[in-house]
Amino acid sequence: MQGNCEATIYTKSGSLSILPGGRERCPWGVRRAAANRRRTVVPAGPLVVLLWAGCAGPPADCVRVVSWADYREIALEEEIADSFAVRHPEIPVCFESLSGAGIYREKVLTSIAAGTPPGVFLLDGIDIPAFANRGVLLDLAPFATRAGVDTAAFHPRLRELFRRDGRWIAFPKGFTPMVLYYNRNVFDAADRAHPPAAWSWTEFLETARALTADTDGDGVEDRWGFGWAREFFYLQSWLWAGGGDLLTGDGLRATGALDAPETIRALDFYLDLARHERVVPRIEMFRRESSVPILRLFSSNRLGMFVSGHWSAQQLDAHERAGRIRYGVTSIPTQDGSPARPVLYASGWAVPRNAPHRRWSVQVAAFLSGETAQRIRARAGLEIAGLPAVAEAIAAADTTGREYAFLENAERGRHTWGARVEKWREVEDVLLDLLDRPLVRGEDTGAVAHELALRIDALLRPPR
Repeated sequence: MQGNCEATIYTKSGSLSILPGGRERCPWGVRRAAANRRRTVVPAGPLVVLLWAGCAGPPADCVRVVSWADYREIALEEEIADSFAVRHPEIPVCFESLSGAGIYREKVLTSIAAGTPPGVFLLDGIDIPAFANRGVLLDLAPFATRAGVDTAAFHPRLRELFRRDGRWIAFPKGFTPMVLYYNRNVFDAADRAHPPAAWSWTEFLETARALTADTDGDGVEDRWGFGWAREFFYLQSWLWAGGGDLLTGDGLRATGALDAPETIRALDFYLDLARHERVVPRIEMFRRESSVPILRLFSSNRLGMFVSGHWSAQQLDAHERAGRIRYGVTSIPTQDGSPARPVLYASGWAVPRNAPHRRWSVQVAAFLSGETAQRIRARAGLEIAGLPAVAEAIAAADTTGREYAFLENAERGRHTWGARVEKWREVEDVLLDLLDRPLVRGEDTGAVAHELALRIDALLRPPR
């Protein structure tokens, strides 16, 4: 049965309002009559916005599942939750979503330290050291078989990420490499061959120049070759593509890596796309959070290429189904044309050591990482499934070849430094200047990189 539940929004500021319509369908279904209350999220900007779909708040004995799901993922989680309820009607589940990567990590850590942890939470690969080094995660290995999890079935790249010193710190959810999206309509209009699976910076730059054009004859470019993002998140793969890096191999220093000639060359190549080449929309390169306008330009056939992860495919698929665009996926170009080594981003379902209802929590985490859940998410195009059997089935059914491009890049990819360095988010804050100062202030790239490398060395240095 479904309950008629009042939908109430609670915001970060503590304000409260009733959604228009008054009564809403309980989005998570009924796990059992005594636990007919569910939690979901609605999109409302950068702050934490939570939607209770229950008549009297969350049940005290439910398994709280915390993630950073946005509005696009809510319907998927509903479907997954309904499937879980059929198999485990005895386990009540409450879902909670927190927006903002840094906010999310700190809120989960704080709740664990305060003795009010979630039952299950989504662990970002970039936050693994912050949680694992504190010893706050339950080792899931002893419970895997009992919970029906075959850990050997997960993708090898995810096993190496979430299996630490013989311990399973999370059951994998999914992952993605960073890839280059290209607009087939723009390429065809410019009479340009679609990019190959492996290509060089020279080929990429020639292509970006050819795609950039003044299509309406007013003397101003209105179509561009590349969507240049002024965020470090998108830069990391370009540094690796040029043979550079951010830290030395042991992950302890930035000097000797961030300020190395190969890294400076890669930085200058990426910066010059915005500084000297007329291949990017100039107004967008000065924006933070530039992914939204980039997607808008791409979906209106005014942009030829941009870099992103699998999550962009879901939005682009909708535009393609509507007949607005045709798009492809290929590797990020490299300095010498060799196969790319893109950054890999992954997440998994973890259980705090002090989680209430621990047996239930493990069961929920196991289901969320299982075949049913991964098929639902992979079908929606948000990520590559963490189970190769599911990922291969999705790729085999994809007539565009894009899924195989993702899988090939994933095989060659490399996990972000955040999977190894506990203070990585603090390092990223320092690295914001790596683009800003050369671009906006015109400072020398090498000098900026060396100064930032020294600051990062100090940040990473163990306390005496």
